[in-house]
Amino acid sequence: MTVPLPLPKRPKRSNFKLVPNSQIHLNKANNATEVYDLEGAYWEFEIELANVPEREALALDAFIASLRGQVGTFTLFDYRREQLDKDFTGYVRGENQDGNTLVIDGLPLNQTLLVAGERMQVGVGQNTELKILTSDLVSDSLGRATVVFESPLRKIPADNTLITFKQPRGLFRLADNNQGIDSAEYKKGIVTSWKIKGREAF
Repeated sequence: MTVPLPLPKRPKRSNFKLVPNSQIHLNKANNATEVYDLEGAYWEFEIELANVPEREALALDAFIASLRGQVGTFTLFDYRREQLDKDFTGYVRGENQDGNTLVIDGLPLNQTLLVAGERMQVGVGQNTELKILTSDLVSDSLGRATVVFESPLRKIPADNTLITFKQPRGLFRLADNNQGIDSAEYKKGIVTSWKIKGREAF
């Protein structure tokens, strides 16, 4: 079972970024460019914890050790984009939906529920995918809507797959094998600064 990253307190800083997987080829003969839009965009994050008693920080270090470097996975949301007012959910409506749009239902009726730039979570556990909306999400009189987002779905979700808008999470692994407490800064038994980096797992 995938579990959240057990932070001892809110991060001082939380940066999440969607990294596209595009490539560009430059023709040296005439400087013309050819761009390739490839699949495989991914989220990466960096959080910074500050002023944490060492005793509390050790529990997080133990969890990181249990991941065995980049083997294990965990979920995490962006503390700058918690969307705490989005206390509702939706569900995938129908099967065989792919790409960067989904028809969903179960929403509050006749409302602009999210604006472009806000986020949503598709699925749970190992099927969790974090998406950024590229158009406003507007529901109709039946609580249905078409949501447009990036990056495109990696897995075709089943009918009635849960869509979460409050504290939407992504599935991550550590960015490398050097993310433990030994990299933190200390002063008199207090972890004054500890940066943790991760990358979306898929």
